[in-house]
Amino acid sequence: MASSDIDPLDCMDEDPRDYRAFKDSVHDFIKFDSFICKIIDTPQFQRLRYLKQLGVSYFVFPSASHNRFEHCLGSDAIDRDDPLGTGYLARKLVLHLQQRQPSLGINDRDIQCVTIAGLCHDLGHGPFSHVFDNYVIPAIRGPRPDGTHWCHEEASEMMLDSLVRENDIPLSEDRIAFIKDLIRGEPRLSAGHNPPEKQFLFEIVANKRNGIDVDKWDYIARDTKAIGEGCTLVTSRLIEAARVVRDTIAYNWKDAQSVYELVYSRYSLHKRFYNHKTAKAIEHMIVDVLVEADPVYHIGASIDDPSRYLYMTDSILEDVERSMDPRLEKARAIMKDLRKRILPKRVEEKCLPWQYKKLWQDKLTPKAVADMSVKRRQEKRASKRLRPGRALGIIPEEGPEAMERTQSLSGDLLPATQVPSLSQDTEMDTDAETVVDEEILTENDVIIDFCMLHFGMKEKDPLEYVGFYGKESFQNFIRPDVSGHLRPQHFQELILRCYTRDESKKDAVQDAFREVLKTLPDLTHSTPPPQAVVFDTAKGPPRTPANPPRELQPESSMSPAQFPNQFLNRNQSPPKSKKRQRDESPAVELGSKASKRRVVSD
Repeated sequence: MASSDIDPLDCMDEDPRDYRAFKDSVHDFIKFDSFICKIIDTPQFQRLRYLKQLGVSYFVFPSASHNRFEHCLGSDAIDRDDPLGTGYLARKLVLHLQQRQPSLGINDRDIQCVTIAGLCHDLGHGPFSHVFDNYVIPAIRGPRPDGTHWCHEEASEMMLDSLVRENDIPLSEDRIAFIKDLIRGEPRLSAGHNPPEKQFLFEIVANKRNGIDVDKWDYIARDTKAIGEGCTLVTSRLIEAARVVRDTIAYNWKDAQSVYELVYSRYSLHKRFYNHKTAKAIEHMIVDVLVEADPVYHIGASIDDPSRYLYMTDSILEDVERSMDPRLEKARAIMKDLRKRILPKRVEEKCLPWQYKKLWQDKLTPKAVADMSVKRRQEKRASKRLRPGRALGIIPEEGPEAMERTQSLSGDLLPATQVPSLSQDTEMDTDAETVVDEEILTENDVIIDFCMLHFGMKEKDPLEYVGFYGKESFQNFIRPDVSGHLRPQHFQELILRCYTRDESKKDAVQDAFREVLKTLPDLTHSTPPPQAVVFDTAKGPPRTPANPPRELQPESSMSPAQFPNQFLNRNQSPPKSKKRQRDESPAVELGSKASKRRVVSD
């Protein structure tokens, strides 16, 4: 056979037609085989190109423009240049475990299902991601009869079914059920599989035990890079250290600090970027737009219809702006304000122990603040009424004689029958009444935002639920505290924010908000002693935490009435000594109008 008849591809160890390469900002060149590319090249997966990974944070951090498309690729990349055949994150981790621990019995079916689960775990995200889950759908549809709420994982399962059915992807029902459970992080549909599915595989994509999974590995590295922050997370070290011990993924005890930095990085990103005060203000505007647009675009109904949900992306905002439908007039007005940066203004912000959310959420509402404003208005109206002397038509003159004359007309000196009545017919100070009327609030003027920040497991310490092994005790677990003791005492906090949609009412909202706080209950100091996590070195960390490892206690004995002043002014100097206070002139009281202008953040 002539040399010209030889196919050049036959001389290669790997047929380039079997894979495609993608240039990724985090993992550099990554490659996918032809079967995975069939999933990527579908309308259901390509939809992820039009969902911002950080949702509304892009309005605040311009470089955070990456999408869920590349995040899902990164969660599941295959590096064929690696001589061991392992890849990034989901596939790389499962292949690493297969190679290092052949006794686990990891087979090709396991590898394929874990790979697809990593690829498709975010198929169900809606416009602006978690805003859609947490605010839009609850506002449109409310809770189910059983009290549960819709979540995007349900839509991921729906869109996966649609992807497989409409694109002729050769996956059996058995594997589809397994993939759905891997996305959820727990065996449900595959619970009756024979033989039983390997429990540790459910900890790779969505780890319900401790939150350490490849999803976080990718988005922490990707988000920090996009925002311009440094990232100390080294996923290759964690993958190399990963072992399966007693059916759970464990890490070398020397890497406990790396695991801690992972969960701390998650908390730090949420506090500094994902829940930035301006991003949260924009979130509420977008929620208002989508709720107003529901009658036109049937947003609430789309979560049950994959053909509609396919086009439910961030571009819905542009659809609203382009529409001439008169039903969208209010939504278009909100969008115009958003484009012109006319946003809700933060009135006050406080960082509190996490228990205050449950204690206050039903009591601290926009309606409560508006009602308090009415009450305050009535009080101001009463305080601004004319004195009896003016009600009788006597206009006091200036000077001591006028003061003495006014006192003689007061109720203290006149008989009760001669004291003028302060009824509704009594003449009012016109200027004072005008001032009071300007401070009238409605429920729509106020936004109350409860934002919970934690390390991934709410009030629990994630490291208490991570297995660590040592060189001398590979079959037993080591408590995480052997690697260090400098860890936080608390792992969850509440960021409480109050906004107003009308900047001219900022002072009135702040005044009413603070007054409502004074009426709210405080945390009790009779909480039972904390119960420590039961950590058996033979059995390992608890699979289903029954009790928090620590009960948070209030860090001071302040009453709720003192919280506003304590937490509002971030630039406030430390308290002065009594002697120094006597030597200096009195400070402006925090509740005064002058002080309001000084301490309120924009």
